[in-house]
Amino acid sequence: MTKSDSKGIQSYLFDLAKIIDGASNSDYDRVVAYTEQLSNRLKDDGQPEAAKRLLEILSRSKAKTVSLARATGTSRSVPVDSESRMSLATEESWEIEQAPVYLSQEVANEVERFLRYFRAADQLIASGVGVSPSMLVYGPPGCGKTQLARHIAAELKLPLITGRSDGMISSYLGSTAKNLRSLFEHAMSRPCVLFLDEFDAIAKMRDDGRELGELKRVVISLLQNIDAMGKDHVLIAATNHEHLLDPAIWRRFAFKLKLSEPADEARLQMLKSFLRDFATSDEVEILVALTAGMNGAQIKQTAEDAIREAVLEGSTRVSLPRMVDSILAASDHSMRAMPESDKIKAVRDRLPKQFTQRRLAKVFDISQGQVSKMLSAAGDK
Repeated sequence: MTKSDSKGIQSYLFDLAKIIDGASNSDYDRVVAYTEQLSNRLKDDGQPEAAKRLLEILSRSKAKTVSLARATGTSRSVPVDSESRMSLATEESWEIEQAPVYLSQEVANEVERFLRYFRAADQLIASGVGVSPSMLVYGPPGCGKTQLARHIAAELKLPLITGRSDGMISSYLGSTAKNLRSLFEHAMSRPCVLFLDEFDAIAKMRDDGRELGELKRVVISLLQNIDAMGKDHVLIAATNHEHLLDPAIWRRFAFKLKLSEPADEARLQMLKSFLRDFATSDEVEILVALTAGMNGAQIKQTAEDAIREAVLEGSTRVSLPRMVDSILAASDHSMRAMPESDKIKAVRDRLPKQFTQRRLAKVFDISQGQVSKMLSAAGDK
């Protein structure tokens, strides 16, 4: 046996162990999930016949029959809070083209490193190096934390289970910790990405005197559940309020990723993707400059609103002046009702070097002479 053959076999041992463990404990859902994962690995590694053979065996097995029967019942359904009956999570599958992300090169490199570590988990463990596929993502609202979780799930070809804080947090003593345990057990029943949004709601600092003892116990339960997760499950948590998180929570995450408002290159890619053929490259370039300081969610909404207006008016191009109105209103809603001269001055003040009189004339669809007069009246040359 060559060294490369040994590495190849080692890469499948974990899945085989999980299949055997599931069969030994009559956990047929686990048998099915890990057999399917092993089949996908074999197919990706250039062994389609072996992959096909596994699926054929599975299709005739008791495990597949029982798992399908359970899928129509309650055992594989998303758990619910015992009191309110609210779902504790939602479950989705994403394709790469459905979950694009627009990241700085530094952040993109870190995400790629995370993916590479997860994909090589078996190899790393076989070499005696542990791996913790967990990522804490933080930053202001609208910067793409949820989209990043979808993207990672799509890249890894795993289902995305998103925890719902409104369903998990209960007013009944002990129920929140119980809900957390149910959610983690559900996620660990097969390979997946578990995404905990609004993470600070369940991971606050335990020395916060304003919090009840019950919520402090929730943090302990959360830590225990995180520690119990295996290397074949990805955990992603997201928060807008990272300063509220308990210090012990930070230590549980191998990767900590800060997202912020998109830089010029990221905004360029966003606007090209969102506007498609509804804007020229020159118009996109103008909008890149104008959207400085906006988050991805605001940019997407502005672009989609402009496309709706264009479609309703029977046009194949968005209205640049209307997009400018929307962009200005994103920072100050009262700007939408401002006189045109004030809007021109506001755009000019944002980036004086980029917004020359010629460019302002194009943006507002008026003559350069009119722009000059308005700026002069406002004391701007």
